[in-house]
Amino acid sequence: LIKTILKKLILTLFIIMFFSCKNDNKNMNVNVSIENFKKGNVYLQKISDSTLINVDSIFVTNETPIILSYDIKSPELFYLYLDGSSIDKRIEFFAEKGNININTSLEKFNSDFSVNGSSSDSVYRDYLKVIRKFNNNSLDLIELSFKLSKNNLKDSLKIVQKNIEALNKRQYLFNLNYAVNNGDSFISPLIAINEFSQSSKVVLDTIRSSMSEEVLASKYGKMFEAIRKKKLKWVKFFN
Repeated sequence: LIKTILKKLILTLFIIMFFSCKNDNKNMNVNVSIENFKKGNVYLQKISDSTLINVDSIFVTNETPIILSYDIKSPELFYLYLDGSSIDKRIEFFAEKGNININTSLEKFNSDFSVNGSSSDSVYRDYLKVIRKFNNNSLDLIELSFKLSKNNLKDSLKIVQKNIEALNKRQYLFNLNYAVNNGDSFISPLIAINEFSQSSKVVLDTIRSSMSEEVLASKYGKMFEAIRKKKLKWVKFFN
C-alpha cells in the first residue's frame, strides 16, 4: 500500500514538474475539462496566414490534466480541437493573456461549453448571442419567401422581402453600434474586418475613432487599420 501511494505521489510530482517546464515563458494557459473524455489528443489552434495551425497539444489519458499554453501577443480567436471523435469537435474562443478555463463534455463538446478567465470572450459571447438571433430570423424569412414564391403569392412575398431588407438593415446597424460602443474591446476590429471591409471610408473612420490605442495596436487592430488605409488610397486615387 505504501509503495502504491509513493508511486502515485511521484507520478503527480512528475506531472506538475512537466507542465511547469512546459509552460515556461508562456503567458496564456488554457485549462480544459472534458467530461467523459477518456483518451485522445487535444489541440490548441489558431489562424496564421489564413491557415489553421496547431500551437500546442496534449495526449490525454484518465489522469492527465489538460493544460495547453501559448505566448500570445494580443487577444485573438483560438480553437480547441478534439481528435478521435465523430462529432463536430472544435470550440472557438477569444483568447488573451492569463489563465482560461474551458469546461465541456464529450457528448456536447462545442454546443454546450463555458469559457472563463477571458474578458474578451465574454464580450464576444454577448455579440454572438444577438447575431444568432438575427441569423435564425433571416433563415425563417427566407424559408417563408421560398414557400410563398412556390405558391405564387406575390403580394405576401413582397411583404416578406421587405421584412428581410429591414432585418438586414437592423443587423448592419447592430454590428456598427457594437463595434463603435466597444471600441476598448478587441472584438471591435474583428467585427469591423468581418462586416465592414467593403464599407465607405466614413464608416471605417467612425469605427476607428472609437478604438483605444491598445486595441489599434493589437493583431486585429493592425489588420483593420491596413484595410482602412487601403480604402483611403483608393479614395485619393479616384479623387
